[in-house]
Amino acid sequence: MAFWNWFLPHKDTHKKAHLISWEGLLIYILLFIFLQVGFSIISYTKPGVLGIDSDIDQKTIIELSNIERQKMGLAPVSENAALDKAAELKAQNMFSENYWAHFAPSGKSPWDFILGSGYKFTYAGENLAKNFYKSDDVVAAWMASPTHRDNLLNPKYKDIGIAVVEGVLNGQKTTLVVQMFGTSQALAADPSVQIQGKQIVVPAQDLTNKQALTLSVTQIKPETKLLIDPYLVSKWGGFSVIVLIATLLVADFWILRRRGVFRFSSHHIAHMALLSLAAGSLFVINPGAIL
Repeated sequence: MAFWNWFLPHKDTHKKAHLISWEGLLIYILLFIFLQVGFSIISYTKPGVLGIDSDIDQKTIIELSNIERQKMGLAPVSENAALDKAAELKAQNMFSENYWAHFAPSGKSPWDFILGSGYKFTYAGENLAKNFYKSDDVVAAWMASPTHRDNLLNPKYKDIGIAVVEGVLNGQKTTLVVQMFGTSQALAADPSVQIQGKQIVVPAQDLTNKQALTLSVTQIKPETKLLIDPYLVSKWGGFSVIVLIATLLVADFWILRRRGVFRFSSHHIAHMALLSLAAGSLFVINPGAIL
């Protein structure tokens, strides 16, 4: 098998280059699998080397959240120091117990952190985000989700607390954003917390003898400034493959036309449609996630 047959149509049979055939597709899939396995190995052996380098600001999150509330004719929420502390405690606990969820593996609930910060509430809510690059991307993601949007636009809330904390989660440098809402009044008989569209009444036993929590949770910090963004590596690797395939398709068209054997078929349309779809998907996706 000639080396150039991987890149150019076969001289004798005019069969298309291997890299734009099913053989090539298998190679791309294997390369992607090896890349993801490599990321997993690095995350395990060198925690903090991989990760997302974010530029998210606490005050900006609050400002953007209030802009969205005011668009709907709602009163802005005011930053509350106790809710800031609750959000910080929740973020630190996620790093400490290495989880990404509203409820900790140890059983800690969102209201444990809110009540533990000294904030007594009638209504409260929590939104989470991780691995976004910018503040406006975080708020846009929350607004695009019906349950998070309803939480952010809840007219019952008066206060807000935000924490933006970096650490290592599942072996990768991660930026967590915790958004806490609340209405601070005399503790109601049945205070509730809104989580992922569900209004959860706080159990009576959780309202008594709640000890104050302190910001003393140990978390793993990234140990090195060397940071490889696995999302960007995968994204630009994908774009590189798309450019390679598109280039080979153009070369295939040009060479076979010069040989006088080119026939435009539905296979070429399928190739171009698939490439366009893949490029569009790579362009719009981002590594961020919300809960």
